[in-house]
This record gives sequence, C-alpha cells and structure tokens, in this order.
Amino acid sequence: MYETLNIALLVKFLVIVIFGFLTGLELRQYYSQKEEVFSVGTTRTFTFISMLGFVLYLINIQFYMLGLFILSIFLSIFYIHKLKMGKKGILAMLIALITYSFAAIEDKSVYYIPLIYVSIVFILSSRTKINKLMQTINNEELVTLSKFLILSVIILPILPNKNVIPYVSVSPFKIWMAVVVVSSISYISYILQKYFLPKAGIMVTGILGGIYSSTATTVVLAKKGATNLVEGSIVVATGMMYLRLLAIVAIFNFSLSKELLIPFTSLFLISLVIFYFLKQNSENVESNVESNPLELQVAFIFAGLFIVMAVITELVVSHFGNTGLQILSAIVGFTDIDPFILSLIQGKYAVTQSDIVQAILIAVASNNILKAIYAGIFSKWQMKKAVLNLFVLAGLTLGWAVYFH
Repeated sequence: MYETLNIALLVKFLVIVIFGFLTGLELRQYYSQKEEVFSVGTTRTFTFISMLGFVLYLINIQFYMLGLFILSIFLSIFYIHKLKMGKKGILAMLIALITYSFAAIEDKSVYYIPLIYVSIVFILSSRTKINKLMQTINNEELVTLSKFLILSVIILPILPNKNVIPYVSVSPFKIWMAVVVVSSISYISYILQKYFLPKAGIMVTGILGGIYSSTATTVVLAKKGATNLVEGSIVVATGMMYLRLLAIVAIFNFSLSKELLIPFTSLFLISLVIFYFLKQNSENVESNVESNPLELQVAFIFAGLFIVMAVITELVVSHFGNTGLQILSAIVGFTDIDPFILSLIQGKYAVTQSDIVQAILIAVASNNILKAIYAGIFSKWQMKKAVLNLFVLAGLTLGWAVYFH
C-alpha cells in the first residue's frame, strides 16, 4: 500500500539540497578567486553531503550521529593529507560539517538555513576586508573587549537584583546593566568611527562622536581650527547626544522616554538645521577618535559615579525636595551627566515624573553650557558660531524644562 506524498517533507528536502548546492557553489567561487584547487570538494560534493545528512536524519538520530562521526574521520584523514602537501586551511572542512548539519538545523526552523548560508557568503566574500581589519585592530582593545564581555555575561547575571546599597534605590544588577548599555552604545560608535569610517571626515566625527561622547567630541573638534564645517559638526554632536539620551532613557524607563520624545527630537532637528547652514561652502577635514570607551577603569568609575550620584540625589531630594533636585541637576551638568540621569530614571525618589523630566533637561542644558565653554577655550575663542549655537541649544533646553515645571 502506497503512502501519500508528504509535501512538508519534500519541501524540507528541497530546501536542504538547494542550500547545500548553493554553499558548494559559493565555496567553489571562493577557491577560484584564490586560484586554489586542493579542496574537499565543492558544488556536487556539498550537495551530496547535505543530502546524506537529510537521509540519515530521516532514518533516526543514531544513524545521523554515526554519519557525522564517519564524515569527521574522513575530513580528519583529508586534513592530514593536506598538511603533508604544505597546506593548513580547514575552511572547506568546517563548511562541510555545517552543510551536513542542515538537516538537524532545518528540523528546528526553516529560517536558520538561509541565515547560515548568508553568513557563509558574507564571511567568504569579506576575506580581504576581514584580513585588513584584523591587521588594524589593536590587540589591547580585543583584550579589553574580552574582559568586558566576561564582566557583562558572567558577572552581570549573578549580581543581586535587589536594593542592598544604603541610600541607593537601585540594585547592583541594574547599576551594572546601565554600565553595560551605555558602554555598548558608545563602543559601537567608537568601532564604526575608528575601523570602518576612519577617514570619513569631521561631519561623521560629529555624528558618531555625539553618540560616543558629545563632550569629548567637542574638545577634539575644537582643536581642529575654526571652519564652518567643524563648528557645525560640534553642534551636530550635541544634537546626537539628545538621541543617545533618549534611547538610553527608553531602555530603562519607556514611559519617561515618551515625555522626553518631543523635547529631545525637536532639539535634535534644530541642531541639524544649524549644522546645515553652518557647513555651507566648507571643505571636509579628516578626524578620528582615540579613546576606547570599554576601558575597564572607565566602566568601574562610571559604576562608582552612578552610586555616588544616587546617594547624593536621595539625600538632596529627601532634605530639599524638587527645588534641591533642580539645583543639583544644574550643577551635575558640568560633569558627566550619564550616571546622574541613569540614577534618576531607575531610582525611586519622592518626586513626580515631570520633576525628573525637568531635572534631566536642566542637566542637559548646563552640560551644553559646559561644551560651549570647552569649544571656546580649546579653539582660543575662534569658534564663535559653535559657542553661540551651543548656548542657544542650552537656552532652548531650559525652555523645555520650564514647560515641565
């Protein structure tokens, strides 16, 4: 008695075989560019490997694992023979094992195979770029990144998620989570600017630097010399700060971010308009960023500042209420505002949400005044347009703060 054709199983077979064929085809193209022919096989071989995986997985998992074991032995023998020929690469063998696993992967979800195939294509086609990137990456930065990942992935989950620090209404878990989030956002900007867009110019420095640190970017650009483009880039760095802070607030307190959406978005758009008019008829200048935001010392200092600001905020609010909070916000703006803002949005203080929004806006406004002073000092007061517009942004930010009063 004949069984009805299993359409779903037929589709799985076709998906596995087609992507096995495409994987082999891509590997063949890769080796043709390298002018290397000593390989475990390409198009037909990888098609049959994917088919073999499907057939054995269809029988049962024991046959599938036995096939994987035999394939691994064959690939090991092939690699030994390859070593005798003076060749060391195991790329084709690794891809062969991945291709064999298509059957087991497809059983979990049909979307994973295309995703893996695209990843293989991307990695193979980016060989030259990856080699060039690896030559430019500082080994110390890789070590720093590894340490930070250890502290984030291993240490973070075991930190207590309850309030254990006196006068701090935020748990150690949330404190370190804030460090991880802020550092990650800054690090992504740093990597893009240093390794992928190192010669993109002042404008990109202003955009990415504003995500990284608008204050540090202001200092760096102020030393470049007074041109319209440099001054506009300083302003746009502050504009990007608004988006950066909005994203951080949204991650930890989404309801609060809705209150800040219109003020921060409007101030960002105003900074873009200012930049547009300032950059006219100005030549681009190369610039880059030097400091790695994932330095562990910086991360621990940030966590320490977070705790200090949380304690100070708690004491000020409990003794002086909202008036004390607003005065504190104005003072904190002349330092690093991230720890203060994060302690505000995660803590539990005896103030309303509007009071917190107002405090954030005041801190940002005073921070803009600090950057205006930096722009003047480090440019020897030649960047009058940048200084003036930073004061304008500070005034507009204070205007929004008054609105929330």
